[in-house]
Amino acid sequence: MSTLDLSNYTLTFDDEFNTRSISQTGAGTTWADIRPQWRYDANSDIGFGSSSFVDPSSGYNPFNVQNGALTITAVPDRTPSGYPGAWESGLISTEGNFSQTYGYFEIRADFSNQPGAWGAFWLLPDQQIPDPNNAARWQELDVVEDYGNAKQTTYNTIHTTDAAPNANWQQNLQVTSDLPDPSGYHTYGMNWTPQTIDFYVDGQLVGSKPTPSDMHGPMYLLADLATQSGPSSNNADLAGVPISASIDYIRAYSYNPTSSSTPVPKPATGGSTAVNSTIGNGPDHLNLSISEDAYNGDAQYEVFVDGTQIGGVQTAHASHAAGQSDQLTVQGNWGSGSHDAAVVFLNDAYDGTPSTDRNLYVDGASYDGVSVDGAHQALLSAGSHHFGI
Repeated sequence: MSTLDLSNYTLTFDDEFNTRSISQTGAGTTWADIRPQWRYDANSDIGFGSSSFVDPSSGYNPFNVQNGALTITAVPDRTPSGYPGAWESGLISTEGNFSQTYGYFEIRADFSNQPGAWGAFWLLPDQQIPDPNNAARWQELDVVEDYGNAKQTTYNTIHTTDAAPNANWQQNLQVTSDLPDPSGYHTYGMNWTPQTIDFYVDGQLVGSKPTPSDMHGPMYLLADLATQSGPSSNNADLAGVPISASIDYIRAYSYNPTSSSTPVPKPATGGSTAVNSTIGNGPDHLNLSISEDAYNGDAQYEVFVDGTQIGGVQTAHASHAAGQSDQLTVQGNWGSGSHDAAVVFLNDAYDGTPSTDRNLYVDGASYDGVSVDGAHQALLSAGSHHFGI
């Protein structure tokens, strides 16, 4: 079995779950916990299997971040939110915040071996392509699906509207492999290129399939813990006790086409080179949306709150022209009252046109989940932009 060399890849998304950044809509946070197209009530997502996905405002919080890991816990129905009688659990999604065309995507997770557990890390397209065959098929890439009653087996599945591979989908669109020791944490990865989709478990290639014709546009990330019940042998109701799965990290990489003789195209327009990162420590969160015009190098900047620099020199990645934004979470313990925030642009470069001028943009900000007025600013020359939080 071969391993994947990531030396020619660039990290574009990384959540190490040292802090929690989850909200209902994803505004100002890394993740959303309700899919807008599947919202069931004010505080839940209809879910699937025998579970609904709930936001903590439902009265039950399925998320816990501790010791560098996110734990999602599913419980039998305990609040008015969610589908009546369904288990209540959690899902996280980067829809609207991060998506990418092609690249390597990886999760390190400890899925549950309890009956009824159904954990997954998967990708969905920003825009679904309608099924031309009217066979109720869609686009989806399942990096991993894990079932509690068969924890030793890893399932990787491609969902496509292409008719030919669906004629025998288990052979043509699914890869299965067995873990020698299913306990504890394992890594599950997928390398998606224009030609093939390769699946990895613990760094080892376990299978490869041709890339379908409808898998060439930007896709966003999802991870969840669902449950199953009923006639399935994977039945959560038999024991009826809480089920938990833990995630150590989720990462995405894009391929650098200048470093290989067999290049993979960069994400297409409408994808994202944006990155999510966190600096500082503390209970207060200032979330900045940052983009750039990169001329002879990326824009660099510093962030200050009340005159104190948080973190070191920051580098912008997201293309302002493409409508992308980096998401920088600045953490601190600033207390109540008003505070002064500043973004300082360090390395302006000017040659007269938008394509030959390095600029920095503050595309927006939120403070402890509330949008900040006056944060938007185009920094077209070196200097600072101050705004109140």
